[in-house]
This record gives sequence, C-alpha cells and structure tokens, in this order.
Amino acid sequence: MAPGQFRDYVESVRSSMDIVQVVGESVSLRKAGRSFVGLCPFHQEKTPSFHVDQGKGLYFCFGCGTGGDAFKFVMNFHQVEFSDAVRMIGDRLGIPRPAPATAREAQEDRERRRALEALAEAQAFFEERLGSPAGSGAREYLERRGLDLEAARRFGIGYAPPGWDNLLRHLVTRNLRQEEILRAGLVVPRPSGDGVYDRFRSRITFPIRDTAGRIVSFGGRALGNEDPKYLNGPETPVYDKGRTLFRLHETAQEVRQARRVVVVEGYFDAVSLAAAGVPGVVAVCGTAFGAPHAQLVRRFADQVVLLFDGDSAGRRAAHRAVGPVLAAGLGLRVACPPDGQDPDDLAKTGGISAVEACLGAARDLPHFLVDEARKDFDLESLEGRVKALEMILGHLAQLESPLARADAAGRIAEGLGLDDQVVRDELRRAARERRRELGGSAGAVAPSAAKARKLTPAEADLIRFLVNLEHPGTERDRIASEIPLEALGPLARKVITRWADAAREGSTVGLTELAEVVEAHEATHILALPFVQAPEPDLAAALGAVDALRSEHLKAREAALQDSILHARDAAEQDRLALEKLAAARQRQALRHGPAGIAQGGSANAGSSK
Repeated sequence: MAPGQFRDYVESVRSSMDIVQVVGESVSLRKAGRSFVGLCPFHQEKTPSFHVDQGKGLYFCFGCGTGGDAFKFVMNFHQVEFSDAVRMIGDRLGIPRPAPATAREAQEDRERRRALEALAEAQAFFEERLGSPAGSGAREYLERRGLDLEAARRFGIGYAPPGWDNLLRHLVTRNLRQEEILRAGLVVPRPSGDGVYDRFRSRITFPIRDTAGRIVSFGGRALGNEDPKYLNGPETPVYDKGRTLFRLHETAQEVRQARRVVVVEGYFDAVSLAAAGVPGVVAVCGTAFGAPHAQLVRRFADQVVLLFDGDSAGRRAAHRAVGPVLAAGLGLRVACPPDGQDPDDLAKTGGISAVEACLGAARDLPHFLVDEARKDFDLESLEGRVKALEMILGHLAQLESPLARADAAGRIAEGLGLDDQVVRDELRRAARERRRELGGSAGAVAPSAAKARKLTPAEADLIRFLVNLEHPGTERDRIASEIPLEALGPLARKVITRWADAAREGSTVGLTELAEVVEAHEATHILALPFVQAPEPDLAAALGAVDALRSEHLKAREAALQDSILHARDAAEQDRLALEKLAAARQRQALRHGPAGIAQGGSANAGSSK
C-alpha cells in the first residue's frame, strides 16, 4: 500500500481505539482514581504497578519502566512489528485495511490471508475429529501419554484421520481452492502430478502459532511406529520454522515474567511439561535451535535453559545451540534428564517436582563445556586437552562481558587441568579475533548500562505542557519559543527539540513518539510523565518552569565565573569577569519578578535553535 494510505489507516485506527479495551484483552484492569491499574504483563509482580490512562491513551509500569500507547502495547505483548500491531487493532475494530499499492502486493497479501484461513479451518477440523467416534484410538493414545481429552483441547491437540483426502475435501467445502490449500502446506502433490493428497494422516496434530497467535503450520505425531514418527509442516509464505518456536505465543507471558525460557526438542515434550505445570516451555519445530530462534527469544527473556533428551543426540543438539544463544547475548544453562530419559518421560514419571529438580540442577556454561570435553576428548593427554580447549574457547569468546570470560577461564582451567594464565591468555586472543571478525568491540559497555538521565521538575512540567493538546497552540508555541535549550539537561533537550521540529513542520508528536528519540533506558522518564501525581501544568506553571530553568542556569553561570575570578591572570581580567558575574546576578534577580521578566531573558530557544 502507498505510504499515504497507510498513514491515513494508522490515524483512523488511532482515533477509533480505546487503550483500556486493547490492554484489557490481555490484562485484568480496575479503576483506581484517574487511571486503570493491573498486574504488569511484562514482569513478575504481586502488587499492581501497571497503569493505563484512558484519556491520554497511554500505559506505564512503575515496576519495570515499560510504557507507550496501544500500538506499543500490542507490539510488546505479541512481539510484532508496528504495521502488524496496527492491523491487529484495526481488524478488531472492523476498520477496512487500505488496498495494496501494486497488483503483486495485493496477490501476496491475498495468498497469505487465504493460507491463514486454510490453517485455521484445518485446526477446527482436527480438533473436531479428535472428539468424534473416529478419534477414539487417538484419544486412547493420548491418555497413555498422560493427556485426557480436556487437556488435549487445552493445548489445541487434534487428530488427522486416515485416508488420502479427508482434510482436502473438508476445506474445499469451505470455499478454499486446491492451490490455496497446497500453499498453506496442508496437502502434498501426487508423484504423478495429478492432484494432491493430505499431508497429515493417522496422526496426532499440534498447532504451531506465530507470536501473534495465528496458526501457521502443524506438527504431526504417528500413533504407532510409522516412519517418520514426527512429521513437520513445510515452510510456506506464512511459516518459517527457523524463526518459529512451538508454544511461544501461549507461554509468552510466563517467559516475560520469569525472564527465562526452557527449550525442548519435541512437541510432546513441550506439552507434557506444560501439562505438569512447568512454565515457559517452548520447542523447536523439527530443526536445530539457531540464531533466528535466539534472537526471537531475546525479545522475551534474558536466559535460556536447554532441556534436551539425555542421549547422545540430545547432547549434540545442546552443543549446537550454545553458539546461537551466546551470540544473542543470552544467559545459558543446560539441564539433562537422568538415565537417558527425555523431558516427556521425566514429566510423566516424576511430575513437576522432578522437572523442577532437573532444571534447578542445570549446569552453567563452563560446567557444561568441561563435561562435554570429558566425553569427547582424552583429557589425560596434552593433545586431548589442547583440542578440548580449542572447542571451549570458540564458545567462551562469544561472552560479551570480560568479567564473565575471566570467571569462565578460571573454571575451565581447573576442569581441564591447565594453567590458569594460559587459558586466560588464549581466551583474550580468541575474543580479539572474534572482535576483528565482527568488526565491533565485544565487551564494550552497552548504552543501557549507563545511568539513566532524569528530568528536573521544571523540565518535566514543560514537556507535559507541550504535549497537552488541550492547551491552545499559541500558548504551547510561546512556551517553546522561551525555553532556553542551553539550560536543559541532555534528555530534555533532545525531547523538546524533537517537539519543536515537529511543530515547525505543522505536525504534533506525543510522548510515545518523543520516547523513541532517546535511549531505551531514558525513555522510562518520558513515558512516566502522564502518571505524575500532580496537576496538569497550566500556562502560569509553564512560565514558572521556564523561569526556574533560567534561574538555575544563571546560578551555575555565576558559580563558574566566580571560579574563573579566583584563577584570573591579572586585575583587568578579574574586573571583566566580575562585571559578567554581576550582570548574571541581576538577570537572575529580574526573573523573580514573574513571567514578565522571562521574556526579557533573551536566551536561545527551542523554536529557533538548531
């Protein structure tokens, strides 16, 4: 669609949506004063610190600092892009989407929508078949696996009956064409080239959803010993298995709150652990855990716990996952079920207590790598220890923190029986090589680690005044023209300059847009402004805030001049500096006479400074 069309669509959705309704679909809210409050969906808390201001259309959590408008909430909660968030809210409100800009875009959009429709219809068909008389064998199989029909329905499990075209014929009756069903990955072309047949037959089905909750594919498990035991849907215009994790949508809130995700290999593993009460469990979809998976997890959590099968194949899968996890900057622990069990066995035999014990005993990175080295190399020989160290260094070099690398080096040296300093030196060399390969500076302090710059009360009042559209534009323009940029802190200067730039272009920006021009750790102070427990500043309060800024700036100027006087080279310079100090003092004194004095200050302002 054309950019102008999408902007109009966004504004149409924005003007129609109610943030309390949008947030209330995911968070239980209650009225408290002028706000609605509830438990934050983005971190674990027992006392509500999540506030929604219906009038301003904004939310903010005083516990974790997240905030924004309804679009931002949907983006954060469902982990989707802005355009998807707009469409999700627009679709709920029944606002027609703008037409695509080109015929090709229109075709691609139509194909994606039809594929999603086919998949949703297939899910309804599979669930209905599981509960029908024809699904009795599938229900018995699930009961043997510890899942009754109620649990199966809770997890969306279905049944694909035997036969070559049961699903195909059903979908055709729902006005879906054969090529649309094929594009959704639900049928397979016949080898003869004449027609298609159902991909999933005589199998338990598991719905795979994207982060927005849409069914994008299925996994199937044979009821007996048929080959393959597990059948995975193909990649399609709506499904990329390398960027999708089974049950991430369903367990996203648990993952966010714990800041931890447990990754298993199989669909049944994920379902069994969830049924046992283990939170935050996801599974890969028939592929190895790779870099895109790790980047996806990073949007929800800080730490990954790998819980793969206890056999050699599970070990190899865990080993392959280490690199992507570390490269994404995530913490890592590796759990291993005892006696060669898989997670499903562990949950069935020991319940949640056994699983939690296994997760509690998960090894951190150095411990896991040393254990793997002992299994794969002869550590009694020097050659074996050198090879083990080379394998381990390839992983440790991906740790961003120098402190974490130093700690790991000491433990690796002890585990391999090598000199501590040698391991540290080799690790520094490996980290340098990695930095050169990446063209970056691993170990540099991230901006978010810096101390967040706050707003002074005067700066906060001025920003609140400028974004309040209830004040006449002439009043807001007047205040903007009188704000001395040189008297602002770095955070307020960036925000007010952005507001003034937009005003000069004839547009308006709110707090959500202003928060996007600063670092993430600074945005908290902007997004919290609507929830300040103080009256909205009027024109007099805004003028007083300008006065306060000028006064503090002049006071600092006087102090600097006094210091310069003490270090002046001669009497003439002292006299000149003293006169400047006196002028600053008089200017500050004049400010105390009220708003009339403000306009006489003659400082650079947000409306004209560059």
